Amino acid sequence: MSNKVIRKFFFSIIVPSILTILLFISSMYLILIPSFEENMMNKKKEMIRELTNTAWSLIKEYDDEYKNSLITLEQAKRLASKKIEKMRYGAQGKDYFWISDMNAVMVMHPYRPELNNKMLDNYKDPNGVRLFVEAIKVVKTQGEGFINYMWQWKDDSSQIVPKLSYVKGFKEWEWIIGTGIYLDDVQAEIGALKGRLTRVSLFISAVVILILSFIILQSLKIEARRKMAEDDLLQSRQKYKTLVETSSEGTIMIKDSRIIFSNHMFEQLTGKTHQEIIASKFEDFFSIGWEEVLKSCEKTNKSISIETQVKQGEAVFHDVVISVTRILFEAQEAFVVVTKNVSRKKQTEKIVHNLSSELQSSLILMNQPISQFVKPIVKSNLQTTVAEAALLMDRKKMNLIFIADNDKMLGVVDDSDLRKRVLAKGKDGKCPLVEVMTAPIICISNTALLYQVVLEFRKQNISHLAVKNENNKIIGVLSRKDILEIQHNSLSYILSEIEYAQDVHELKKIYDKIPILVNALLESGNKTELITHIITSVSDAMTNRIIAFALEDHGEPPCRFAFVALGSEGRKEQTIATDQDNAIIFEDVQENNVQKSKNYFLKFAETVNDHLAHVGYELCIGEIMAKNPKYTLTLSDWKKQFTGWINTPEAQNIIDTAVFFDFRCIYGDSFFTDELRKHINLLIDKKAIFVFHLAQTVIQYRSPLNIFGNIAGGDSETFDIKKILVPVITFIKVFSLQRKIAETNTLQRLEQLLNQNVIQKSMYGELKQAYNFLMGLRFHTQTNALKEFRKPDNTINFKNLTEIEKSTLKNVYSLISDMQTKLNLEFKGR
Repeated sequence: MSNKVIRKFFFSIIVPSILTILLFISSMYLILIPSFEENMMNKKKEMIRELTNTAWSLIKEYDDEYKNSLITLEQAKRLASKKIEKMRYGAQGKDYFWISDMNAVMVMHPYRPELNNKMLDNYKDPNGVRLFVEAIKVVKTQGEGFINYMWQWKDDSSQIVPKLSYVKGFKEWEWIIGTGIYLDDVQAEIGALKGRLTRVSLFISAVVILILSFIILQSLKIEARRKMAEDDLLQSRQKYKTLVETSSEGTIMIKDSRIIFSNHMFEQLTGKTHQEIIASKFEDFFSIGWEEVLKSCEKTNKSISIETQVKQGEAVFHDVVISVTRILFEAQEAFVVVTKNVSRKKQTEKIVHNLSSELQSSLILMNQPISQFVKPIVKSNLQTTVAEAALLMDRKKMNLIFIADNDKMLGVVDDSDLRKRVLAKGKDGKCPLVEVMTAPIICISNTALLYQVVLEFRKQNISHLAVKNENNKIIGVLSRKDILEIQHNSLSYILSEIEYAQDVHELKKIYDKIPILVNALLESGNKTELITHIITSVSDAMTNRIIAFALEDHGEPPCRFAFVALGSEGRKEQTIATDQDNAIIFEDVQENNVQKSKNYFLKFAETVNDHLAHVGYELCIGEIMAKNPKYTLTLSDWKKQFTGWINTPEAQNIIDTAVFFDFRCIYGDSFFTDELRKHINLLIDKKAIFVFHLAQTVIQYRSPLNIFGNIAGGDSETFDIKKILVPVITFIKVFSLQRKIAETNTLQRLEQLLNQNVIQKSMYGELKQAYNFLMGLRFHTQTNALKEFRKPDNTINFKNLTEIEKSTLKNVYSLISDMQTKLNLEFKGR
C-alpha cells in the first residue's frame, strides 16, 4: 500500500474514529452524568415535597376534628404528633418526619427525643447553619421550601452528613413539619453510574481498536483486489459498449439516470448525433418519464416491455415498444433500453381488425334467415279490376298485389306492371287485373338465407320474391329494395353514410339501423368485442360529424381543444341503451381569455350534446356532459379537478368520479388527454391510497339481490345486469391504474394485465368469459326490448333466463368472490 493511500486511510478512518470515541467519553462526563445528577436530585426533591404534604394533610385532618368540636386542641396536637412520630419511609424504613414551631421549639423528633420541647433558636450544625431558624424564615416568606444543613445519619447520631429537607408550615397551630434526604445517597448512585460508564467506554475503545486493526489488515487485500477490479471494469465497459453499438434495434444504456451509450440505430431513429444524445435526458426522446420506467422495473427482476412514443425531429412521434433490462455495469446498477418501432405493425393490425370486423358483419348479415325481413302480402280475386287493385295497394302501402283463386295464387302485379301494361297500353281502370298479371309466381323457401335471396334476385332480375312455407303456401313477400337496404347496414357503408350526411336528420335515420345490425350479430353468436367495436365506430363517427356541424355553426374555436368521451363510451363499451358521458379539455390560454374561451365551448358543447340526443344518444341524467360548465375546463383546471378527487378518496367521491377515469379523445388534440393521463399516473404514485379505496368498492360489493335465491324462486324477479358488470370492470380498472396502463377498453386492459403477469391465465380466461357473458345478456335484453317496441334498458327478468344462463350467472358471482380475495391480498395492510 502506498504512503499516499496510508495517509488517506489514516485521516479518513482512524482519526475520525478516535475523535468519535473521545467525543463519546466527553459527552458522558460533561453532559450525560451532570444531566442525570440533576434529574435524580429533582426527583428526590419532588419525593420529599410529596411526603411532607402527606404528613401535613394528616395534621389538617386532626385540626378539622378539633374545629368540629370532636376533640380539644391539645388532644388534636398530641394525636397528630404521635401519629407522625411513627411514620417511616425509605428502603430501610428509617427515614422520618420532625415537627417544630414558629418559635424554634422542637415539638417532636423521633430520633432525638432529648430535643423535644426545647428552644432551638441557637442550635447550629457543624457548618454554623441555624437550621430551625432557617426553616422559620422559609415558612414565613414562602409558606414551604427547601433548606440545606448537616445532620446525623438517620438513627445513628455518630455520623453527621449533608442533608436536604423540605419544610411546610401549618399556620393554624404555628407548626413546621419537615423531612429530608441524605445527599450522600445521591452521590453514591452517581459514583456507581460513573464507574459503569467508565468500564463501558474502555470496552468500546478496545473493540474499536480491534476493528481498526482488522480494517487496516483488510485494506491491504482490498487495495490489491481494487486494482484487479479496475481492469475488469474497463473490460466490462468495452463489452457493454460493443453490445449497444452492434444491436440491430435502437439501443441506449442508462446509468444514474444519464444516457452513457447509444448506437447508430438509435441515432437514426431520433435524428440526433451521439453527442446530442449523451447530453440529453431520457424524457427528451420518449413520452414516458425515466422515473416512471424505474418504478415499473422495481416490481420485477425480469426485463420489462412498455408501450410509448419516441420523438423524431421537432414534433413527430412514433409508436414504439421499449424493452428495459437491468445490468451490473462498473459495479453499479445500469439499464439497457432497446427501442422497437411498432408504428407499422400497429397500423397493419388496425387495418386487419377493421377489415375483419367489416367482413364479419357483412357475412353475418348475409347468413341471416329471411323470416325477419318478410312482409305480409295483399291479395285480390279474379274479379278485381285494375282501379280496385290500385286503391287496395295504396291503402295497404304496398307496391305489389297477388291474384288468387280461392287459396291458389295465380299471379302477381306490381307498380311496374301497372305502368307498362295498363297506362302505356291505354287501358282503363275497369280492365280485369288478371289480364296484366305476371305468372307464374317466382318463390323462395322461408328457410332460405339472405345471400340466397340476393342471388335469386340477380338471377331472375325481378323486383319481388314470394316466400312460401314448408307446405308450399305463399306466406309473404320480399322486396329487392328492402334487401338492398339491409345490405347497406354493413359497417363501412354506415360509416360512409355518416361521413356524407348533410344534417342530424340524416344521422338519425342511419342511427336507427344500428339495432338491426346488432341483432344480426347477436343471433349469429358473435363475440361482444366485435359488437362493441361496431357500436363505438358508429358512435365516434356520429360524434365527429356532429362536431363538424357545430363548428360550422359556431365558427373556429378560440384555441386548441379535445372532445373527450367518458365512462362506457370512453372504454369503447357502449350498448344500445348507453347515454352520453363527455367533456371538453381546452388549452391553457391567458387568464383574461379563459372565460371567453369557456363561453364559446359551452355554446358549442350544447349544440353537440343536443344534436347527439336528437340522433338517439340520450342526455346524461347526472349531467356529465360537455355542456355542463363543470366539465368544460382548461387542462390546468382538469388537473386540479383530478388532484382533488385523488387526494380526497372518500367512498362516495370515488363512486361519483369513477366515470371520469375512463376517458379518451374522440375529436381534437389528443395531447390534452395524454398530458392529463400522465398527471393522473403521477398523482396515483404519490397517493396510492386512492387505488386502495377504489379497490374497496369491489371488496365491499354485495349483490343487490339474493341471486341464488331469486333464481331458485325468490321474491324479486328482476335485476340490473349493469350492477353485476360494474365490479368486474372496476377490478380490471384498479390494476390498470396501478400499472399505468393507457388503454381504456376493459378487454384490452385485461390483455395488458395478463402480459404483465398481474393476473394468471386462468383468471384472465374467467374474467374475459364473464365480461362477454354479461355484455351479451345486456345486448340481448336491449334488442328484445326494441323488438317489443319498449325502451331498452339493463333490467333482466330471471324467468327469461335459461338454466345455462342461470348457472353461468352463479359462476360469475363466484368469480367476483375470487376477485375480492385477490384485492384483499393485494392491498392487505394498506
